[in-house]
Amino acid sequence: MTATQTRTRTNPLIVIKSTTEKYAPAEQVRDIIDALQIQVTRDFKPAWGIDATVVYAKKGEEYPNAYRINVRATAGEEDRGYLGYHFSENGYPVASIFAEEDLKDDKTISDTLSHEVLEMLVDPACNLYAHRPAGGHRPARGYFFEVCDAVQTVKYAINGYPVCNFVYPEWFEQVLKPRSRRFDHLGTLIEPFQLLDGCYADVYERRAGQKGQFKTIWGPETDLRLQEKGKHRKWHRNKQRLNIRLEGDD
Repeated sequence: MTATQTRTRTNPLIVIKSTTEKYAPAEQVRDIIDALQIQVTRDFKPAWGIDATVVYAKKGEEYPNAYRINVRATAGEEDRGYLGYHFSENGYPVASIFAEEDLKDDKTISDTLSHEVLEMLVDPACNLYAHRPAGGHRPARGYFFEVCDAVQTVKYAINGYPVCNFVYPEWFEQVLKPRSRRFDHLGTLIEPFQLLDGCYADVYERRAGQKGQFKTIWGPETDLRLQEKGKHRKWHRNKQRLNIRLEGDD
Protein backbone atom coordinates (compact mmCIF):
# COMPACT_ATOMS: atom_id res chain seq x y z
CA MET A 1 0.00 0.00 0.00
CA THR A 2 1.47 3.36 -1.00
CA ALA A 3 1.48 6.56 1.04
CA THR A 4 -1.19 8.11 -1.19
CA GLN A 5 -3.72 5.33 -0.63
CA THR A 6 -6.38 5.71 2.02
CA ARG A 7 -5.81 3.45 5.00
CA THR A 8 -8.34 2.21 7.50
CA ARG A 9 -9.13 3.75 10.89
CA THR A 10 -7.79 0.61 12.57
CA ASN A 11 -4.54 0.52 10.57
CA PRO A 12 -3.41 4.06 9.74
CA LEU A 13 -0.05 5.22 8.49
CA ILE A 14 1.89 7.30 11.04
CA VAL A 15 4.74 9.35 9.62
CA ILE A 16 7.39 10.76 11.97
CA LYS A 17 10.00 13.32 10.97
CA SER A 18 12.75 15.08 12.90
CA THR A 19 13.67 18.64 12.00
CA THR A 20 16.46 18.84 14.58
CA GLU A 21 19.63 16.83 14.11
CA LYS A 22 21.04 18.43 17.26
CA TYR A 23 18.43 17.04 19.65
CA ALA A 24 16.88 14.17 17.67
CA PRO A 25 19.12 12.82 14.90
CA ALA A 26 17.17 11.15 12.12
CA GLU A 27 19.08 7.88 12.55
CA GLN A 28 18.12 7.72 16.22
CA VAL A 29 14.48 8.55 15.48
CA ARG A 30 14.42 5.70 12.95
CA ASP A 31 15.66 3.33 15.66
CA ILE A 32 12.95 4.59 18.01
CA ILE A 33 10.37 4.00 15.27
CA ASP A 34 11.43 0.35 15.11
CA ALA A 35 10.67 0.07 18.84
CA LEU A 36 7.34 1.88 18.41
CA GLN A 37 6.31 -0.48 15.65
CA ILE A 38 6.94 -3.45 17.93
CA GLN A 39 4.92 -1.83 20.71
CA VAL A 40 1.97 -1.03 18.47
CA THR A 41 1.74 -4.42 16.76
CA ARG A 42 2.88 -6.75 19.55
CA ASP A 43 1.45 -5.03 22.64
CA PHE A 44 -1.19 -2.48 21.68
CA LYS A 45 -3.06 -4.22 18.86
CA PRO A 46 -4.10 -7.30 20.93
CA ALA A 47 -5.64 -5.01 23.57
CA TRP A 48 -7.28 -2.38 21.38
CA GLY A 49 -7.72 -4.06 17.98
CA ILE A 50 -5.85 -1.18 16.34
CA ASP A 51 -2.60 -1.54 14.43
CA ALA A 52 -0.54 1.00 12.47
CA THR A 53 2.42 1.28 10.17
CA VAL A 54 4.95 3.71 11.65
CA VAL A 55 7.58 5.11 9.28
CA TYR A 56 10.15 7.87 9.06
CA ALA A 57 9.32 10.55 6.49
CA LYS A 58 11.24 10.10 3.26
CA LYS A 59 12.63 13.24 1.68
CA GLY A 60 10.37 14.46 -1.11
CA GLU A 61 7.62 11.93 -0.31
CA GLU A 62 4.06 13.19 0.13
CA TYR A 63 1.85 11.64 2.82
CA PRO A 64 -1.62 13.18 2.36
CA ASN A 65 -3.51 10.37 4.12
CA ALA A 66 -1.23 9.87 7.11
CA TYR A 67 -1.14 10.81 10.77
CA ARG A 68 1.98 12.90 11.35
CA ILE A 69 4.35 13.65 14.23
CA ASN A 70 7.04 16.30 13.84
CA VAL A 71 9.98 16.30 16.22
CA ARG A 72 11.07 19.91 16.59
CA ALA A 73 14.00 21.44 18.47
CA THR A 74 12.04 23.56 20.91
CA ALA A 75 8.63 25.07 21.51
CA GLY A 76 7.67 28.62 20.64
CA GLU A 77 6.19 30.84 23.31
CA GLU A 78 2.62 29.73 22.54
CA ASP A 79 3.50 26.05 22.94
CA ARG A 80 5.96 26.38 25.81
CA GLY A 81 5.81 23.23 27.92
CA TYR A 82 3.25 21.48 25.71
CA LEU A 83 2.83 19.46 22.59
CA GLY A 84 1.19 21.11 19.58
CA TYR A 85 -1.74 19.28 18.02
CA HIS A 86 -3.87 20.16 15.00
CA PHE A 87 -5.31 18.55 11.87
CA SER A 88 -4.30 18.45 8.22
CA GLU A 89 -6.69 19.73 5.55
CA ASN A 90 -7.71 16.10 5.02
CA GLY A 91 -8.69 15.74 8.68
CA TYR A 92 -5.74 13.67 9.86
CA PRO A 93 -4.01 14.50 13.17
CA VAL A 94 -0.69 16.35 13.13
CA ALA A 95 1.37 16.61 16.31
CA SER A 96 4.66 18.24 17.26
CA ILE A 97 6.92 17.27 20.13
CA PHE A 98 9.74 19.47 21.32
CA ALA A 99 12.95 17.55 21.81
CA GLU A 100 14.97 20.00 23.90
CA GLU A 101 12.31 20.20 26.62
CA ASP A 102 11.71 16.48 26.56
CA LEU A 103 15.40 15.61 26.85
CA LYS A 104 15.78 17.94 29.83
CA ASP A 105 12.91 16.19 31.57
CA ASP A 106 13.81 12.51 31.15
CA LYS A 107 16.78 12.25 28.74
CA THR A 108 14.79 10.69 25.91
CA ILE A 109 12.05 11.42 23.39
CA SER A 110 11.05 7.80 22.89
CA ASP A 111 8.44 7.65 25.65
CA THR A 112 6.83 10.89 24.43
CA LEU A 113 6.65 9.54 20.88
CA SER A 114 5.18 6.31 22.24
CA HIS A 115 2.64 8.29 24.29
CA GLU A 116 1.53 10.34 21.31
CA VAL A 117 1.38 7.45 18.84
CA LEU A 118 -0.86 5.36 21.09
CA GLU A 119 -3.23 8.23 21.90
CA MET A 120 -3.45 9.20 18.23
CA LEU A 121 -4.52 5.66 17.40
CA VAL A 122 -7.36 5.52 19.92
CA ASP A 123 -8.75 9.05 19.54
CA PRO A 124 -7.29 10.88 16.53
CA ALA A 125 -10.02 13.55 16.53
CA CYS A 126 -9.88 14.18 20.31
CA ASN A 127 -13.63 13.76 20.70
CA LEU A 128 -14.15 10.42 22.46
CA TYR A 129 -14.95 9.98 26.13
CA ALA A 130 -16.30 7.40 28.58
CA HIS A 131 -19.14 8.42 30.86
CA ARG A 132 -18.90 7.71 34.58
CA PRO A 133 -22.31 8.44 36.14
CA ALA A 134 -22.78 10.37 39.35
CA GLY A 135 -23.24 8.45 42.59
CA GLY A 136 -23.64 9.79 46.11
CA HIS A 137 -21.26 12.73 46.45
CA ARG A 138 -19.42 11.66 43.31
CA PRO A 139 -19.94 13.96 40.30
CA ALA A 140 -20.68 12.72 36.80
CA ARG A 141 -17.59 12.73 34.61
CA GLY A 142 -16.60 12.12 31.06
CA TYR A 143 -13.08 10.67 30.91
CA PHE A 144 -11.45 11.46 27.59
CA PHE A 145 -9.86 8.60 25.69
CA GLU A 146 -6.25 9.32 26.60
CA VAL A 147 -4.68 5.92 27.06
CA CYS A 148 -1.31 6.88 28.57
CA ASP A 149 -2.05 9.77 30.95
CA ALA A 150 -3.27 7.61 33.85
CA VAL A 151 -0.06 5.53 33.85
CA GLN A 152 2.46 7.88 32.23
CA THR A 153 5.06 7.55 35.01
CA VAL A 154 5.54 3.84 34.27
CA LYS A 155 7.70 2.84 31.30
CA TYR A 156 9.13 -0.33 29.82
CA ALA A 157 11.91 -0.84 27.30
CA ILE A 158 11.82 -2.11 23.73
CA ASN A 159 15.15 -2.37 21.89
CA GLY A 160 16.64 -0.33 24.73
CA TYR A 161 14.20 2.59 24.32
CA PRO A 162 11.66 3.49 27.03
CA VAL A 163 8.06 3.37 25.83
CA CYS A 164 4.94 4.36 27.72
CA ASN A 165 2.61 2.05 29.60
CA PHE A 166 -1.04 2.30 28.47
CA VAL A 167 -4.49 1.47 29.78
CA TYR A 168 -6.74 -1.20 28.30
CA PRO A 169 -10.31 -0.54 27.11
CA GLU A 170 -11.53 -2.02 30.39
CA TRP A 171 -10.13 0.99 32.24
CA PHE A 172 -12.96 3.06 30.73
CA GLU A 173 -15.72 0.64 31.82
CA GLN A 174 -17.06 1.79 35.20
CA VAL A 175 -19.22 -1.33 35.67
CA LEU A 176 -16.18 -3.57 36.15
CA LYS A 177 -15.21 -4.54 39.68
CA PRO A 178 -11.75 -3.91 41.17
CA ARG A 179 -9.20 -6.66 40.52
CA SER A 180 -11.63 -8.40 38.16
CA ARG A 181 -9.26 -8.21 35.18
CA ARG A 182 -6.25 -6.40 33.75
CA PHE A 183 -6.72 -2.64 33.34
CA ASP A 184 -3.35 -1.65 31.86
CA HIS A 185 -0.55 -3.30 29.95
CA LEU A 186 1.89 -3.62 32.86
CA GLY A 187 -0.73 -4.53 35.47
CA THR A 188 -0.21 -1.48 37.69
CA LEU A 189 -3.91 -0.58 38.09
CA ILE A 190 -6.62 -2.49 39.93
CA GLU A 191 -9.82 -0.72 38.85
CA PRO A 192 -11.43 1.52 36.22
CA PHE A 193 -10.48 5.22 36.19
CA GLN A 194 -7.68 4.71 38.73
CA LEU A 195 -4.72 7.12 38.42
CA LEU A 196 -1.15 6.41 39.48
CA ASP A 197 0.81 8.97 41.48
CA GLY A 198 2.22 11.64 39.17
CA CYS A 199 -0.42 10.80 36.58
CA TYR A 200 -3.64 12.51 35.57
CA ALA A 201 -6.82 12.45 33.52
CA ASP A 202 -8.50 15.23 31.60
CA VAL A 203 -12.23 15.07 32.32
CA TYR A 204 -15.45 16.94 31.77
CA GLU A 205 -17.15 17.10 35.15
CA ARG A 206 -20.69 18.08 36.05
CA ARG A 207 -22.11 18.33 39.54
CA ALA A 208 -25.84 18.53 40.23
CA GLY A 209 -27.10 22.07 39.74
CA GLN A 210 -23.83 23.28 38.24
CA LYS A 211 -22.55 23.77 34.73
CA GLY A 212 -20.04 21.27 33.45
CA GLN A 213 -16.36 22.15 33.30
CA PHE A 214 -13.14 20.77 31.90
CA LYS A 215 -10.56 19.96 34.54
CA THR A 216 -7.47 17.90 35.17
CA ILE A 217 -7.51 15.44 38.04
CA TRP A 218 -4.36 13.86 39.48
CA GLY A 219 -3.41 10.62 41.16
CA PRO A 220 -4.24 10.51 44.89
CA GLU A 221 -0.73 11.14 46.24
CA THR A 222 0.48 13.50 43.53
CA ASP A 223 2.05 16.60 45.07
CA LEU A 224 2.45 20.00 43.41
CA ARG A 225 6.02 19.26 42.40
CA LEU A 226 4.97 16.21 40.41
CA GLN A 227 2.07 18.12 38.90
CA GLU A 228 4.49 20.76 37.63
CA LYS A 229 6.78 18.08 36.22
CA GLY A 230 3.85 16.42 34.50
CA LYS A 231 2.58 19.56 32.81
CA HIS A 232 4.50 18.98 29.60
CA ARG A 233 2.31 15.88 29.12
CA LYS A 234 -0.82 18.02 29.18
CA TRP A 235 -0.72 18.36 25.44
CA HIS A 236 -2.75 20.64 23.24
CA ARG A 237 -5.01 17.75 22.26
CA ASN A 238 -7.46 18.97 24.90
CA LYS A 239 -7.84 22.27 23.03
CA GLN A 240 -9.85 20.34 20.46
CA ARG A 241 -12.45 19.53 23.14
CA LEU A 242 -13.47 23.02 24.18
CA ASN A 243 -16.80 22.87 22.35
CA ILE A 244 -17.76 19.43 23.64
CA ARG A 245 -20.75 19.26 25.97
CA LEU A 246 -21.77 16.04 27.61
CA GLU A 247 -25.30 14.74 27.56
CA GLY A 248 -27.54 16.62 29.96
CA ASP A 249 -25.40 19.76 30.12
CA ASP A 250 -26.76 23.15 29.08
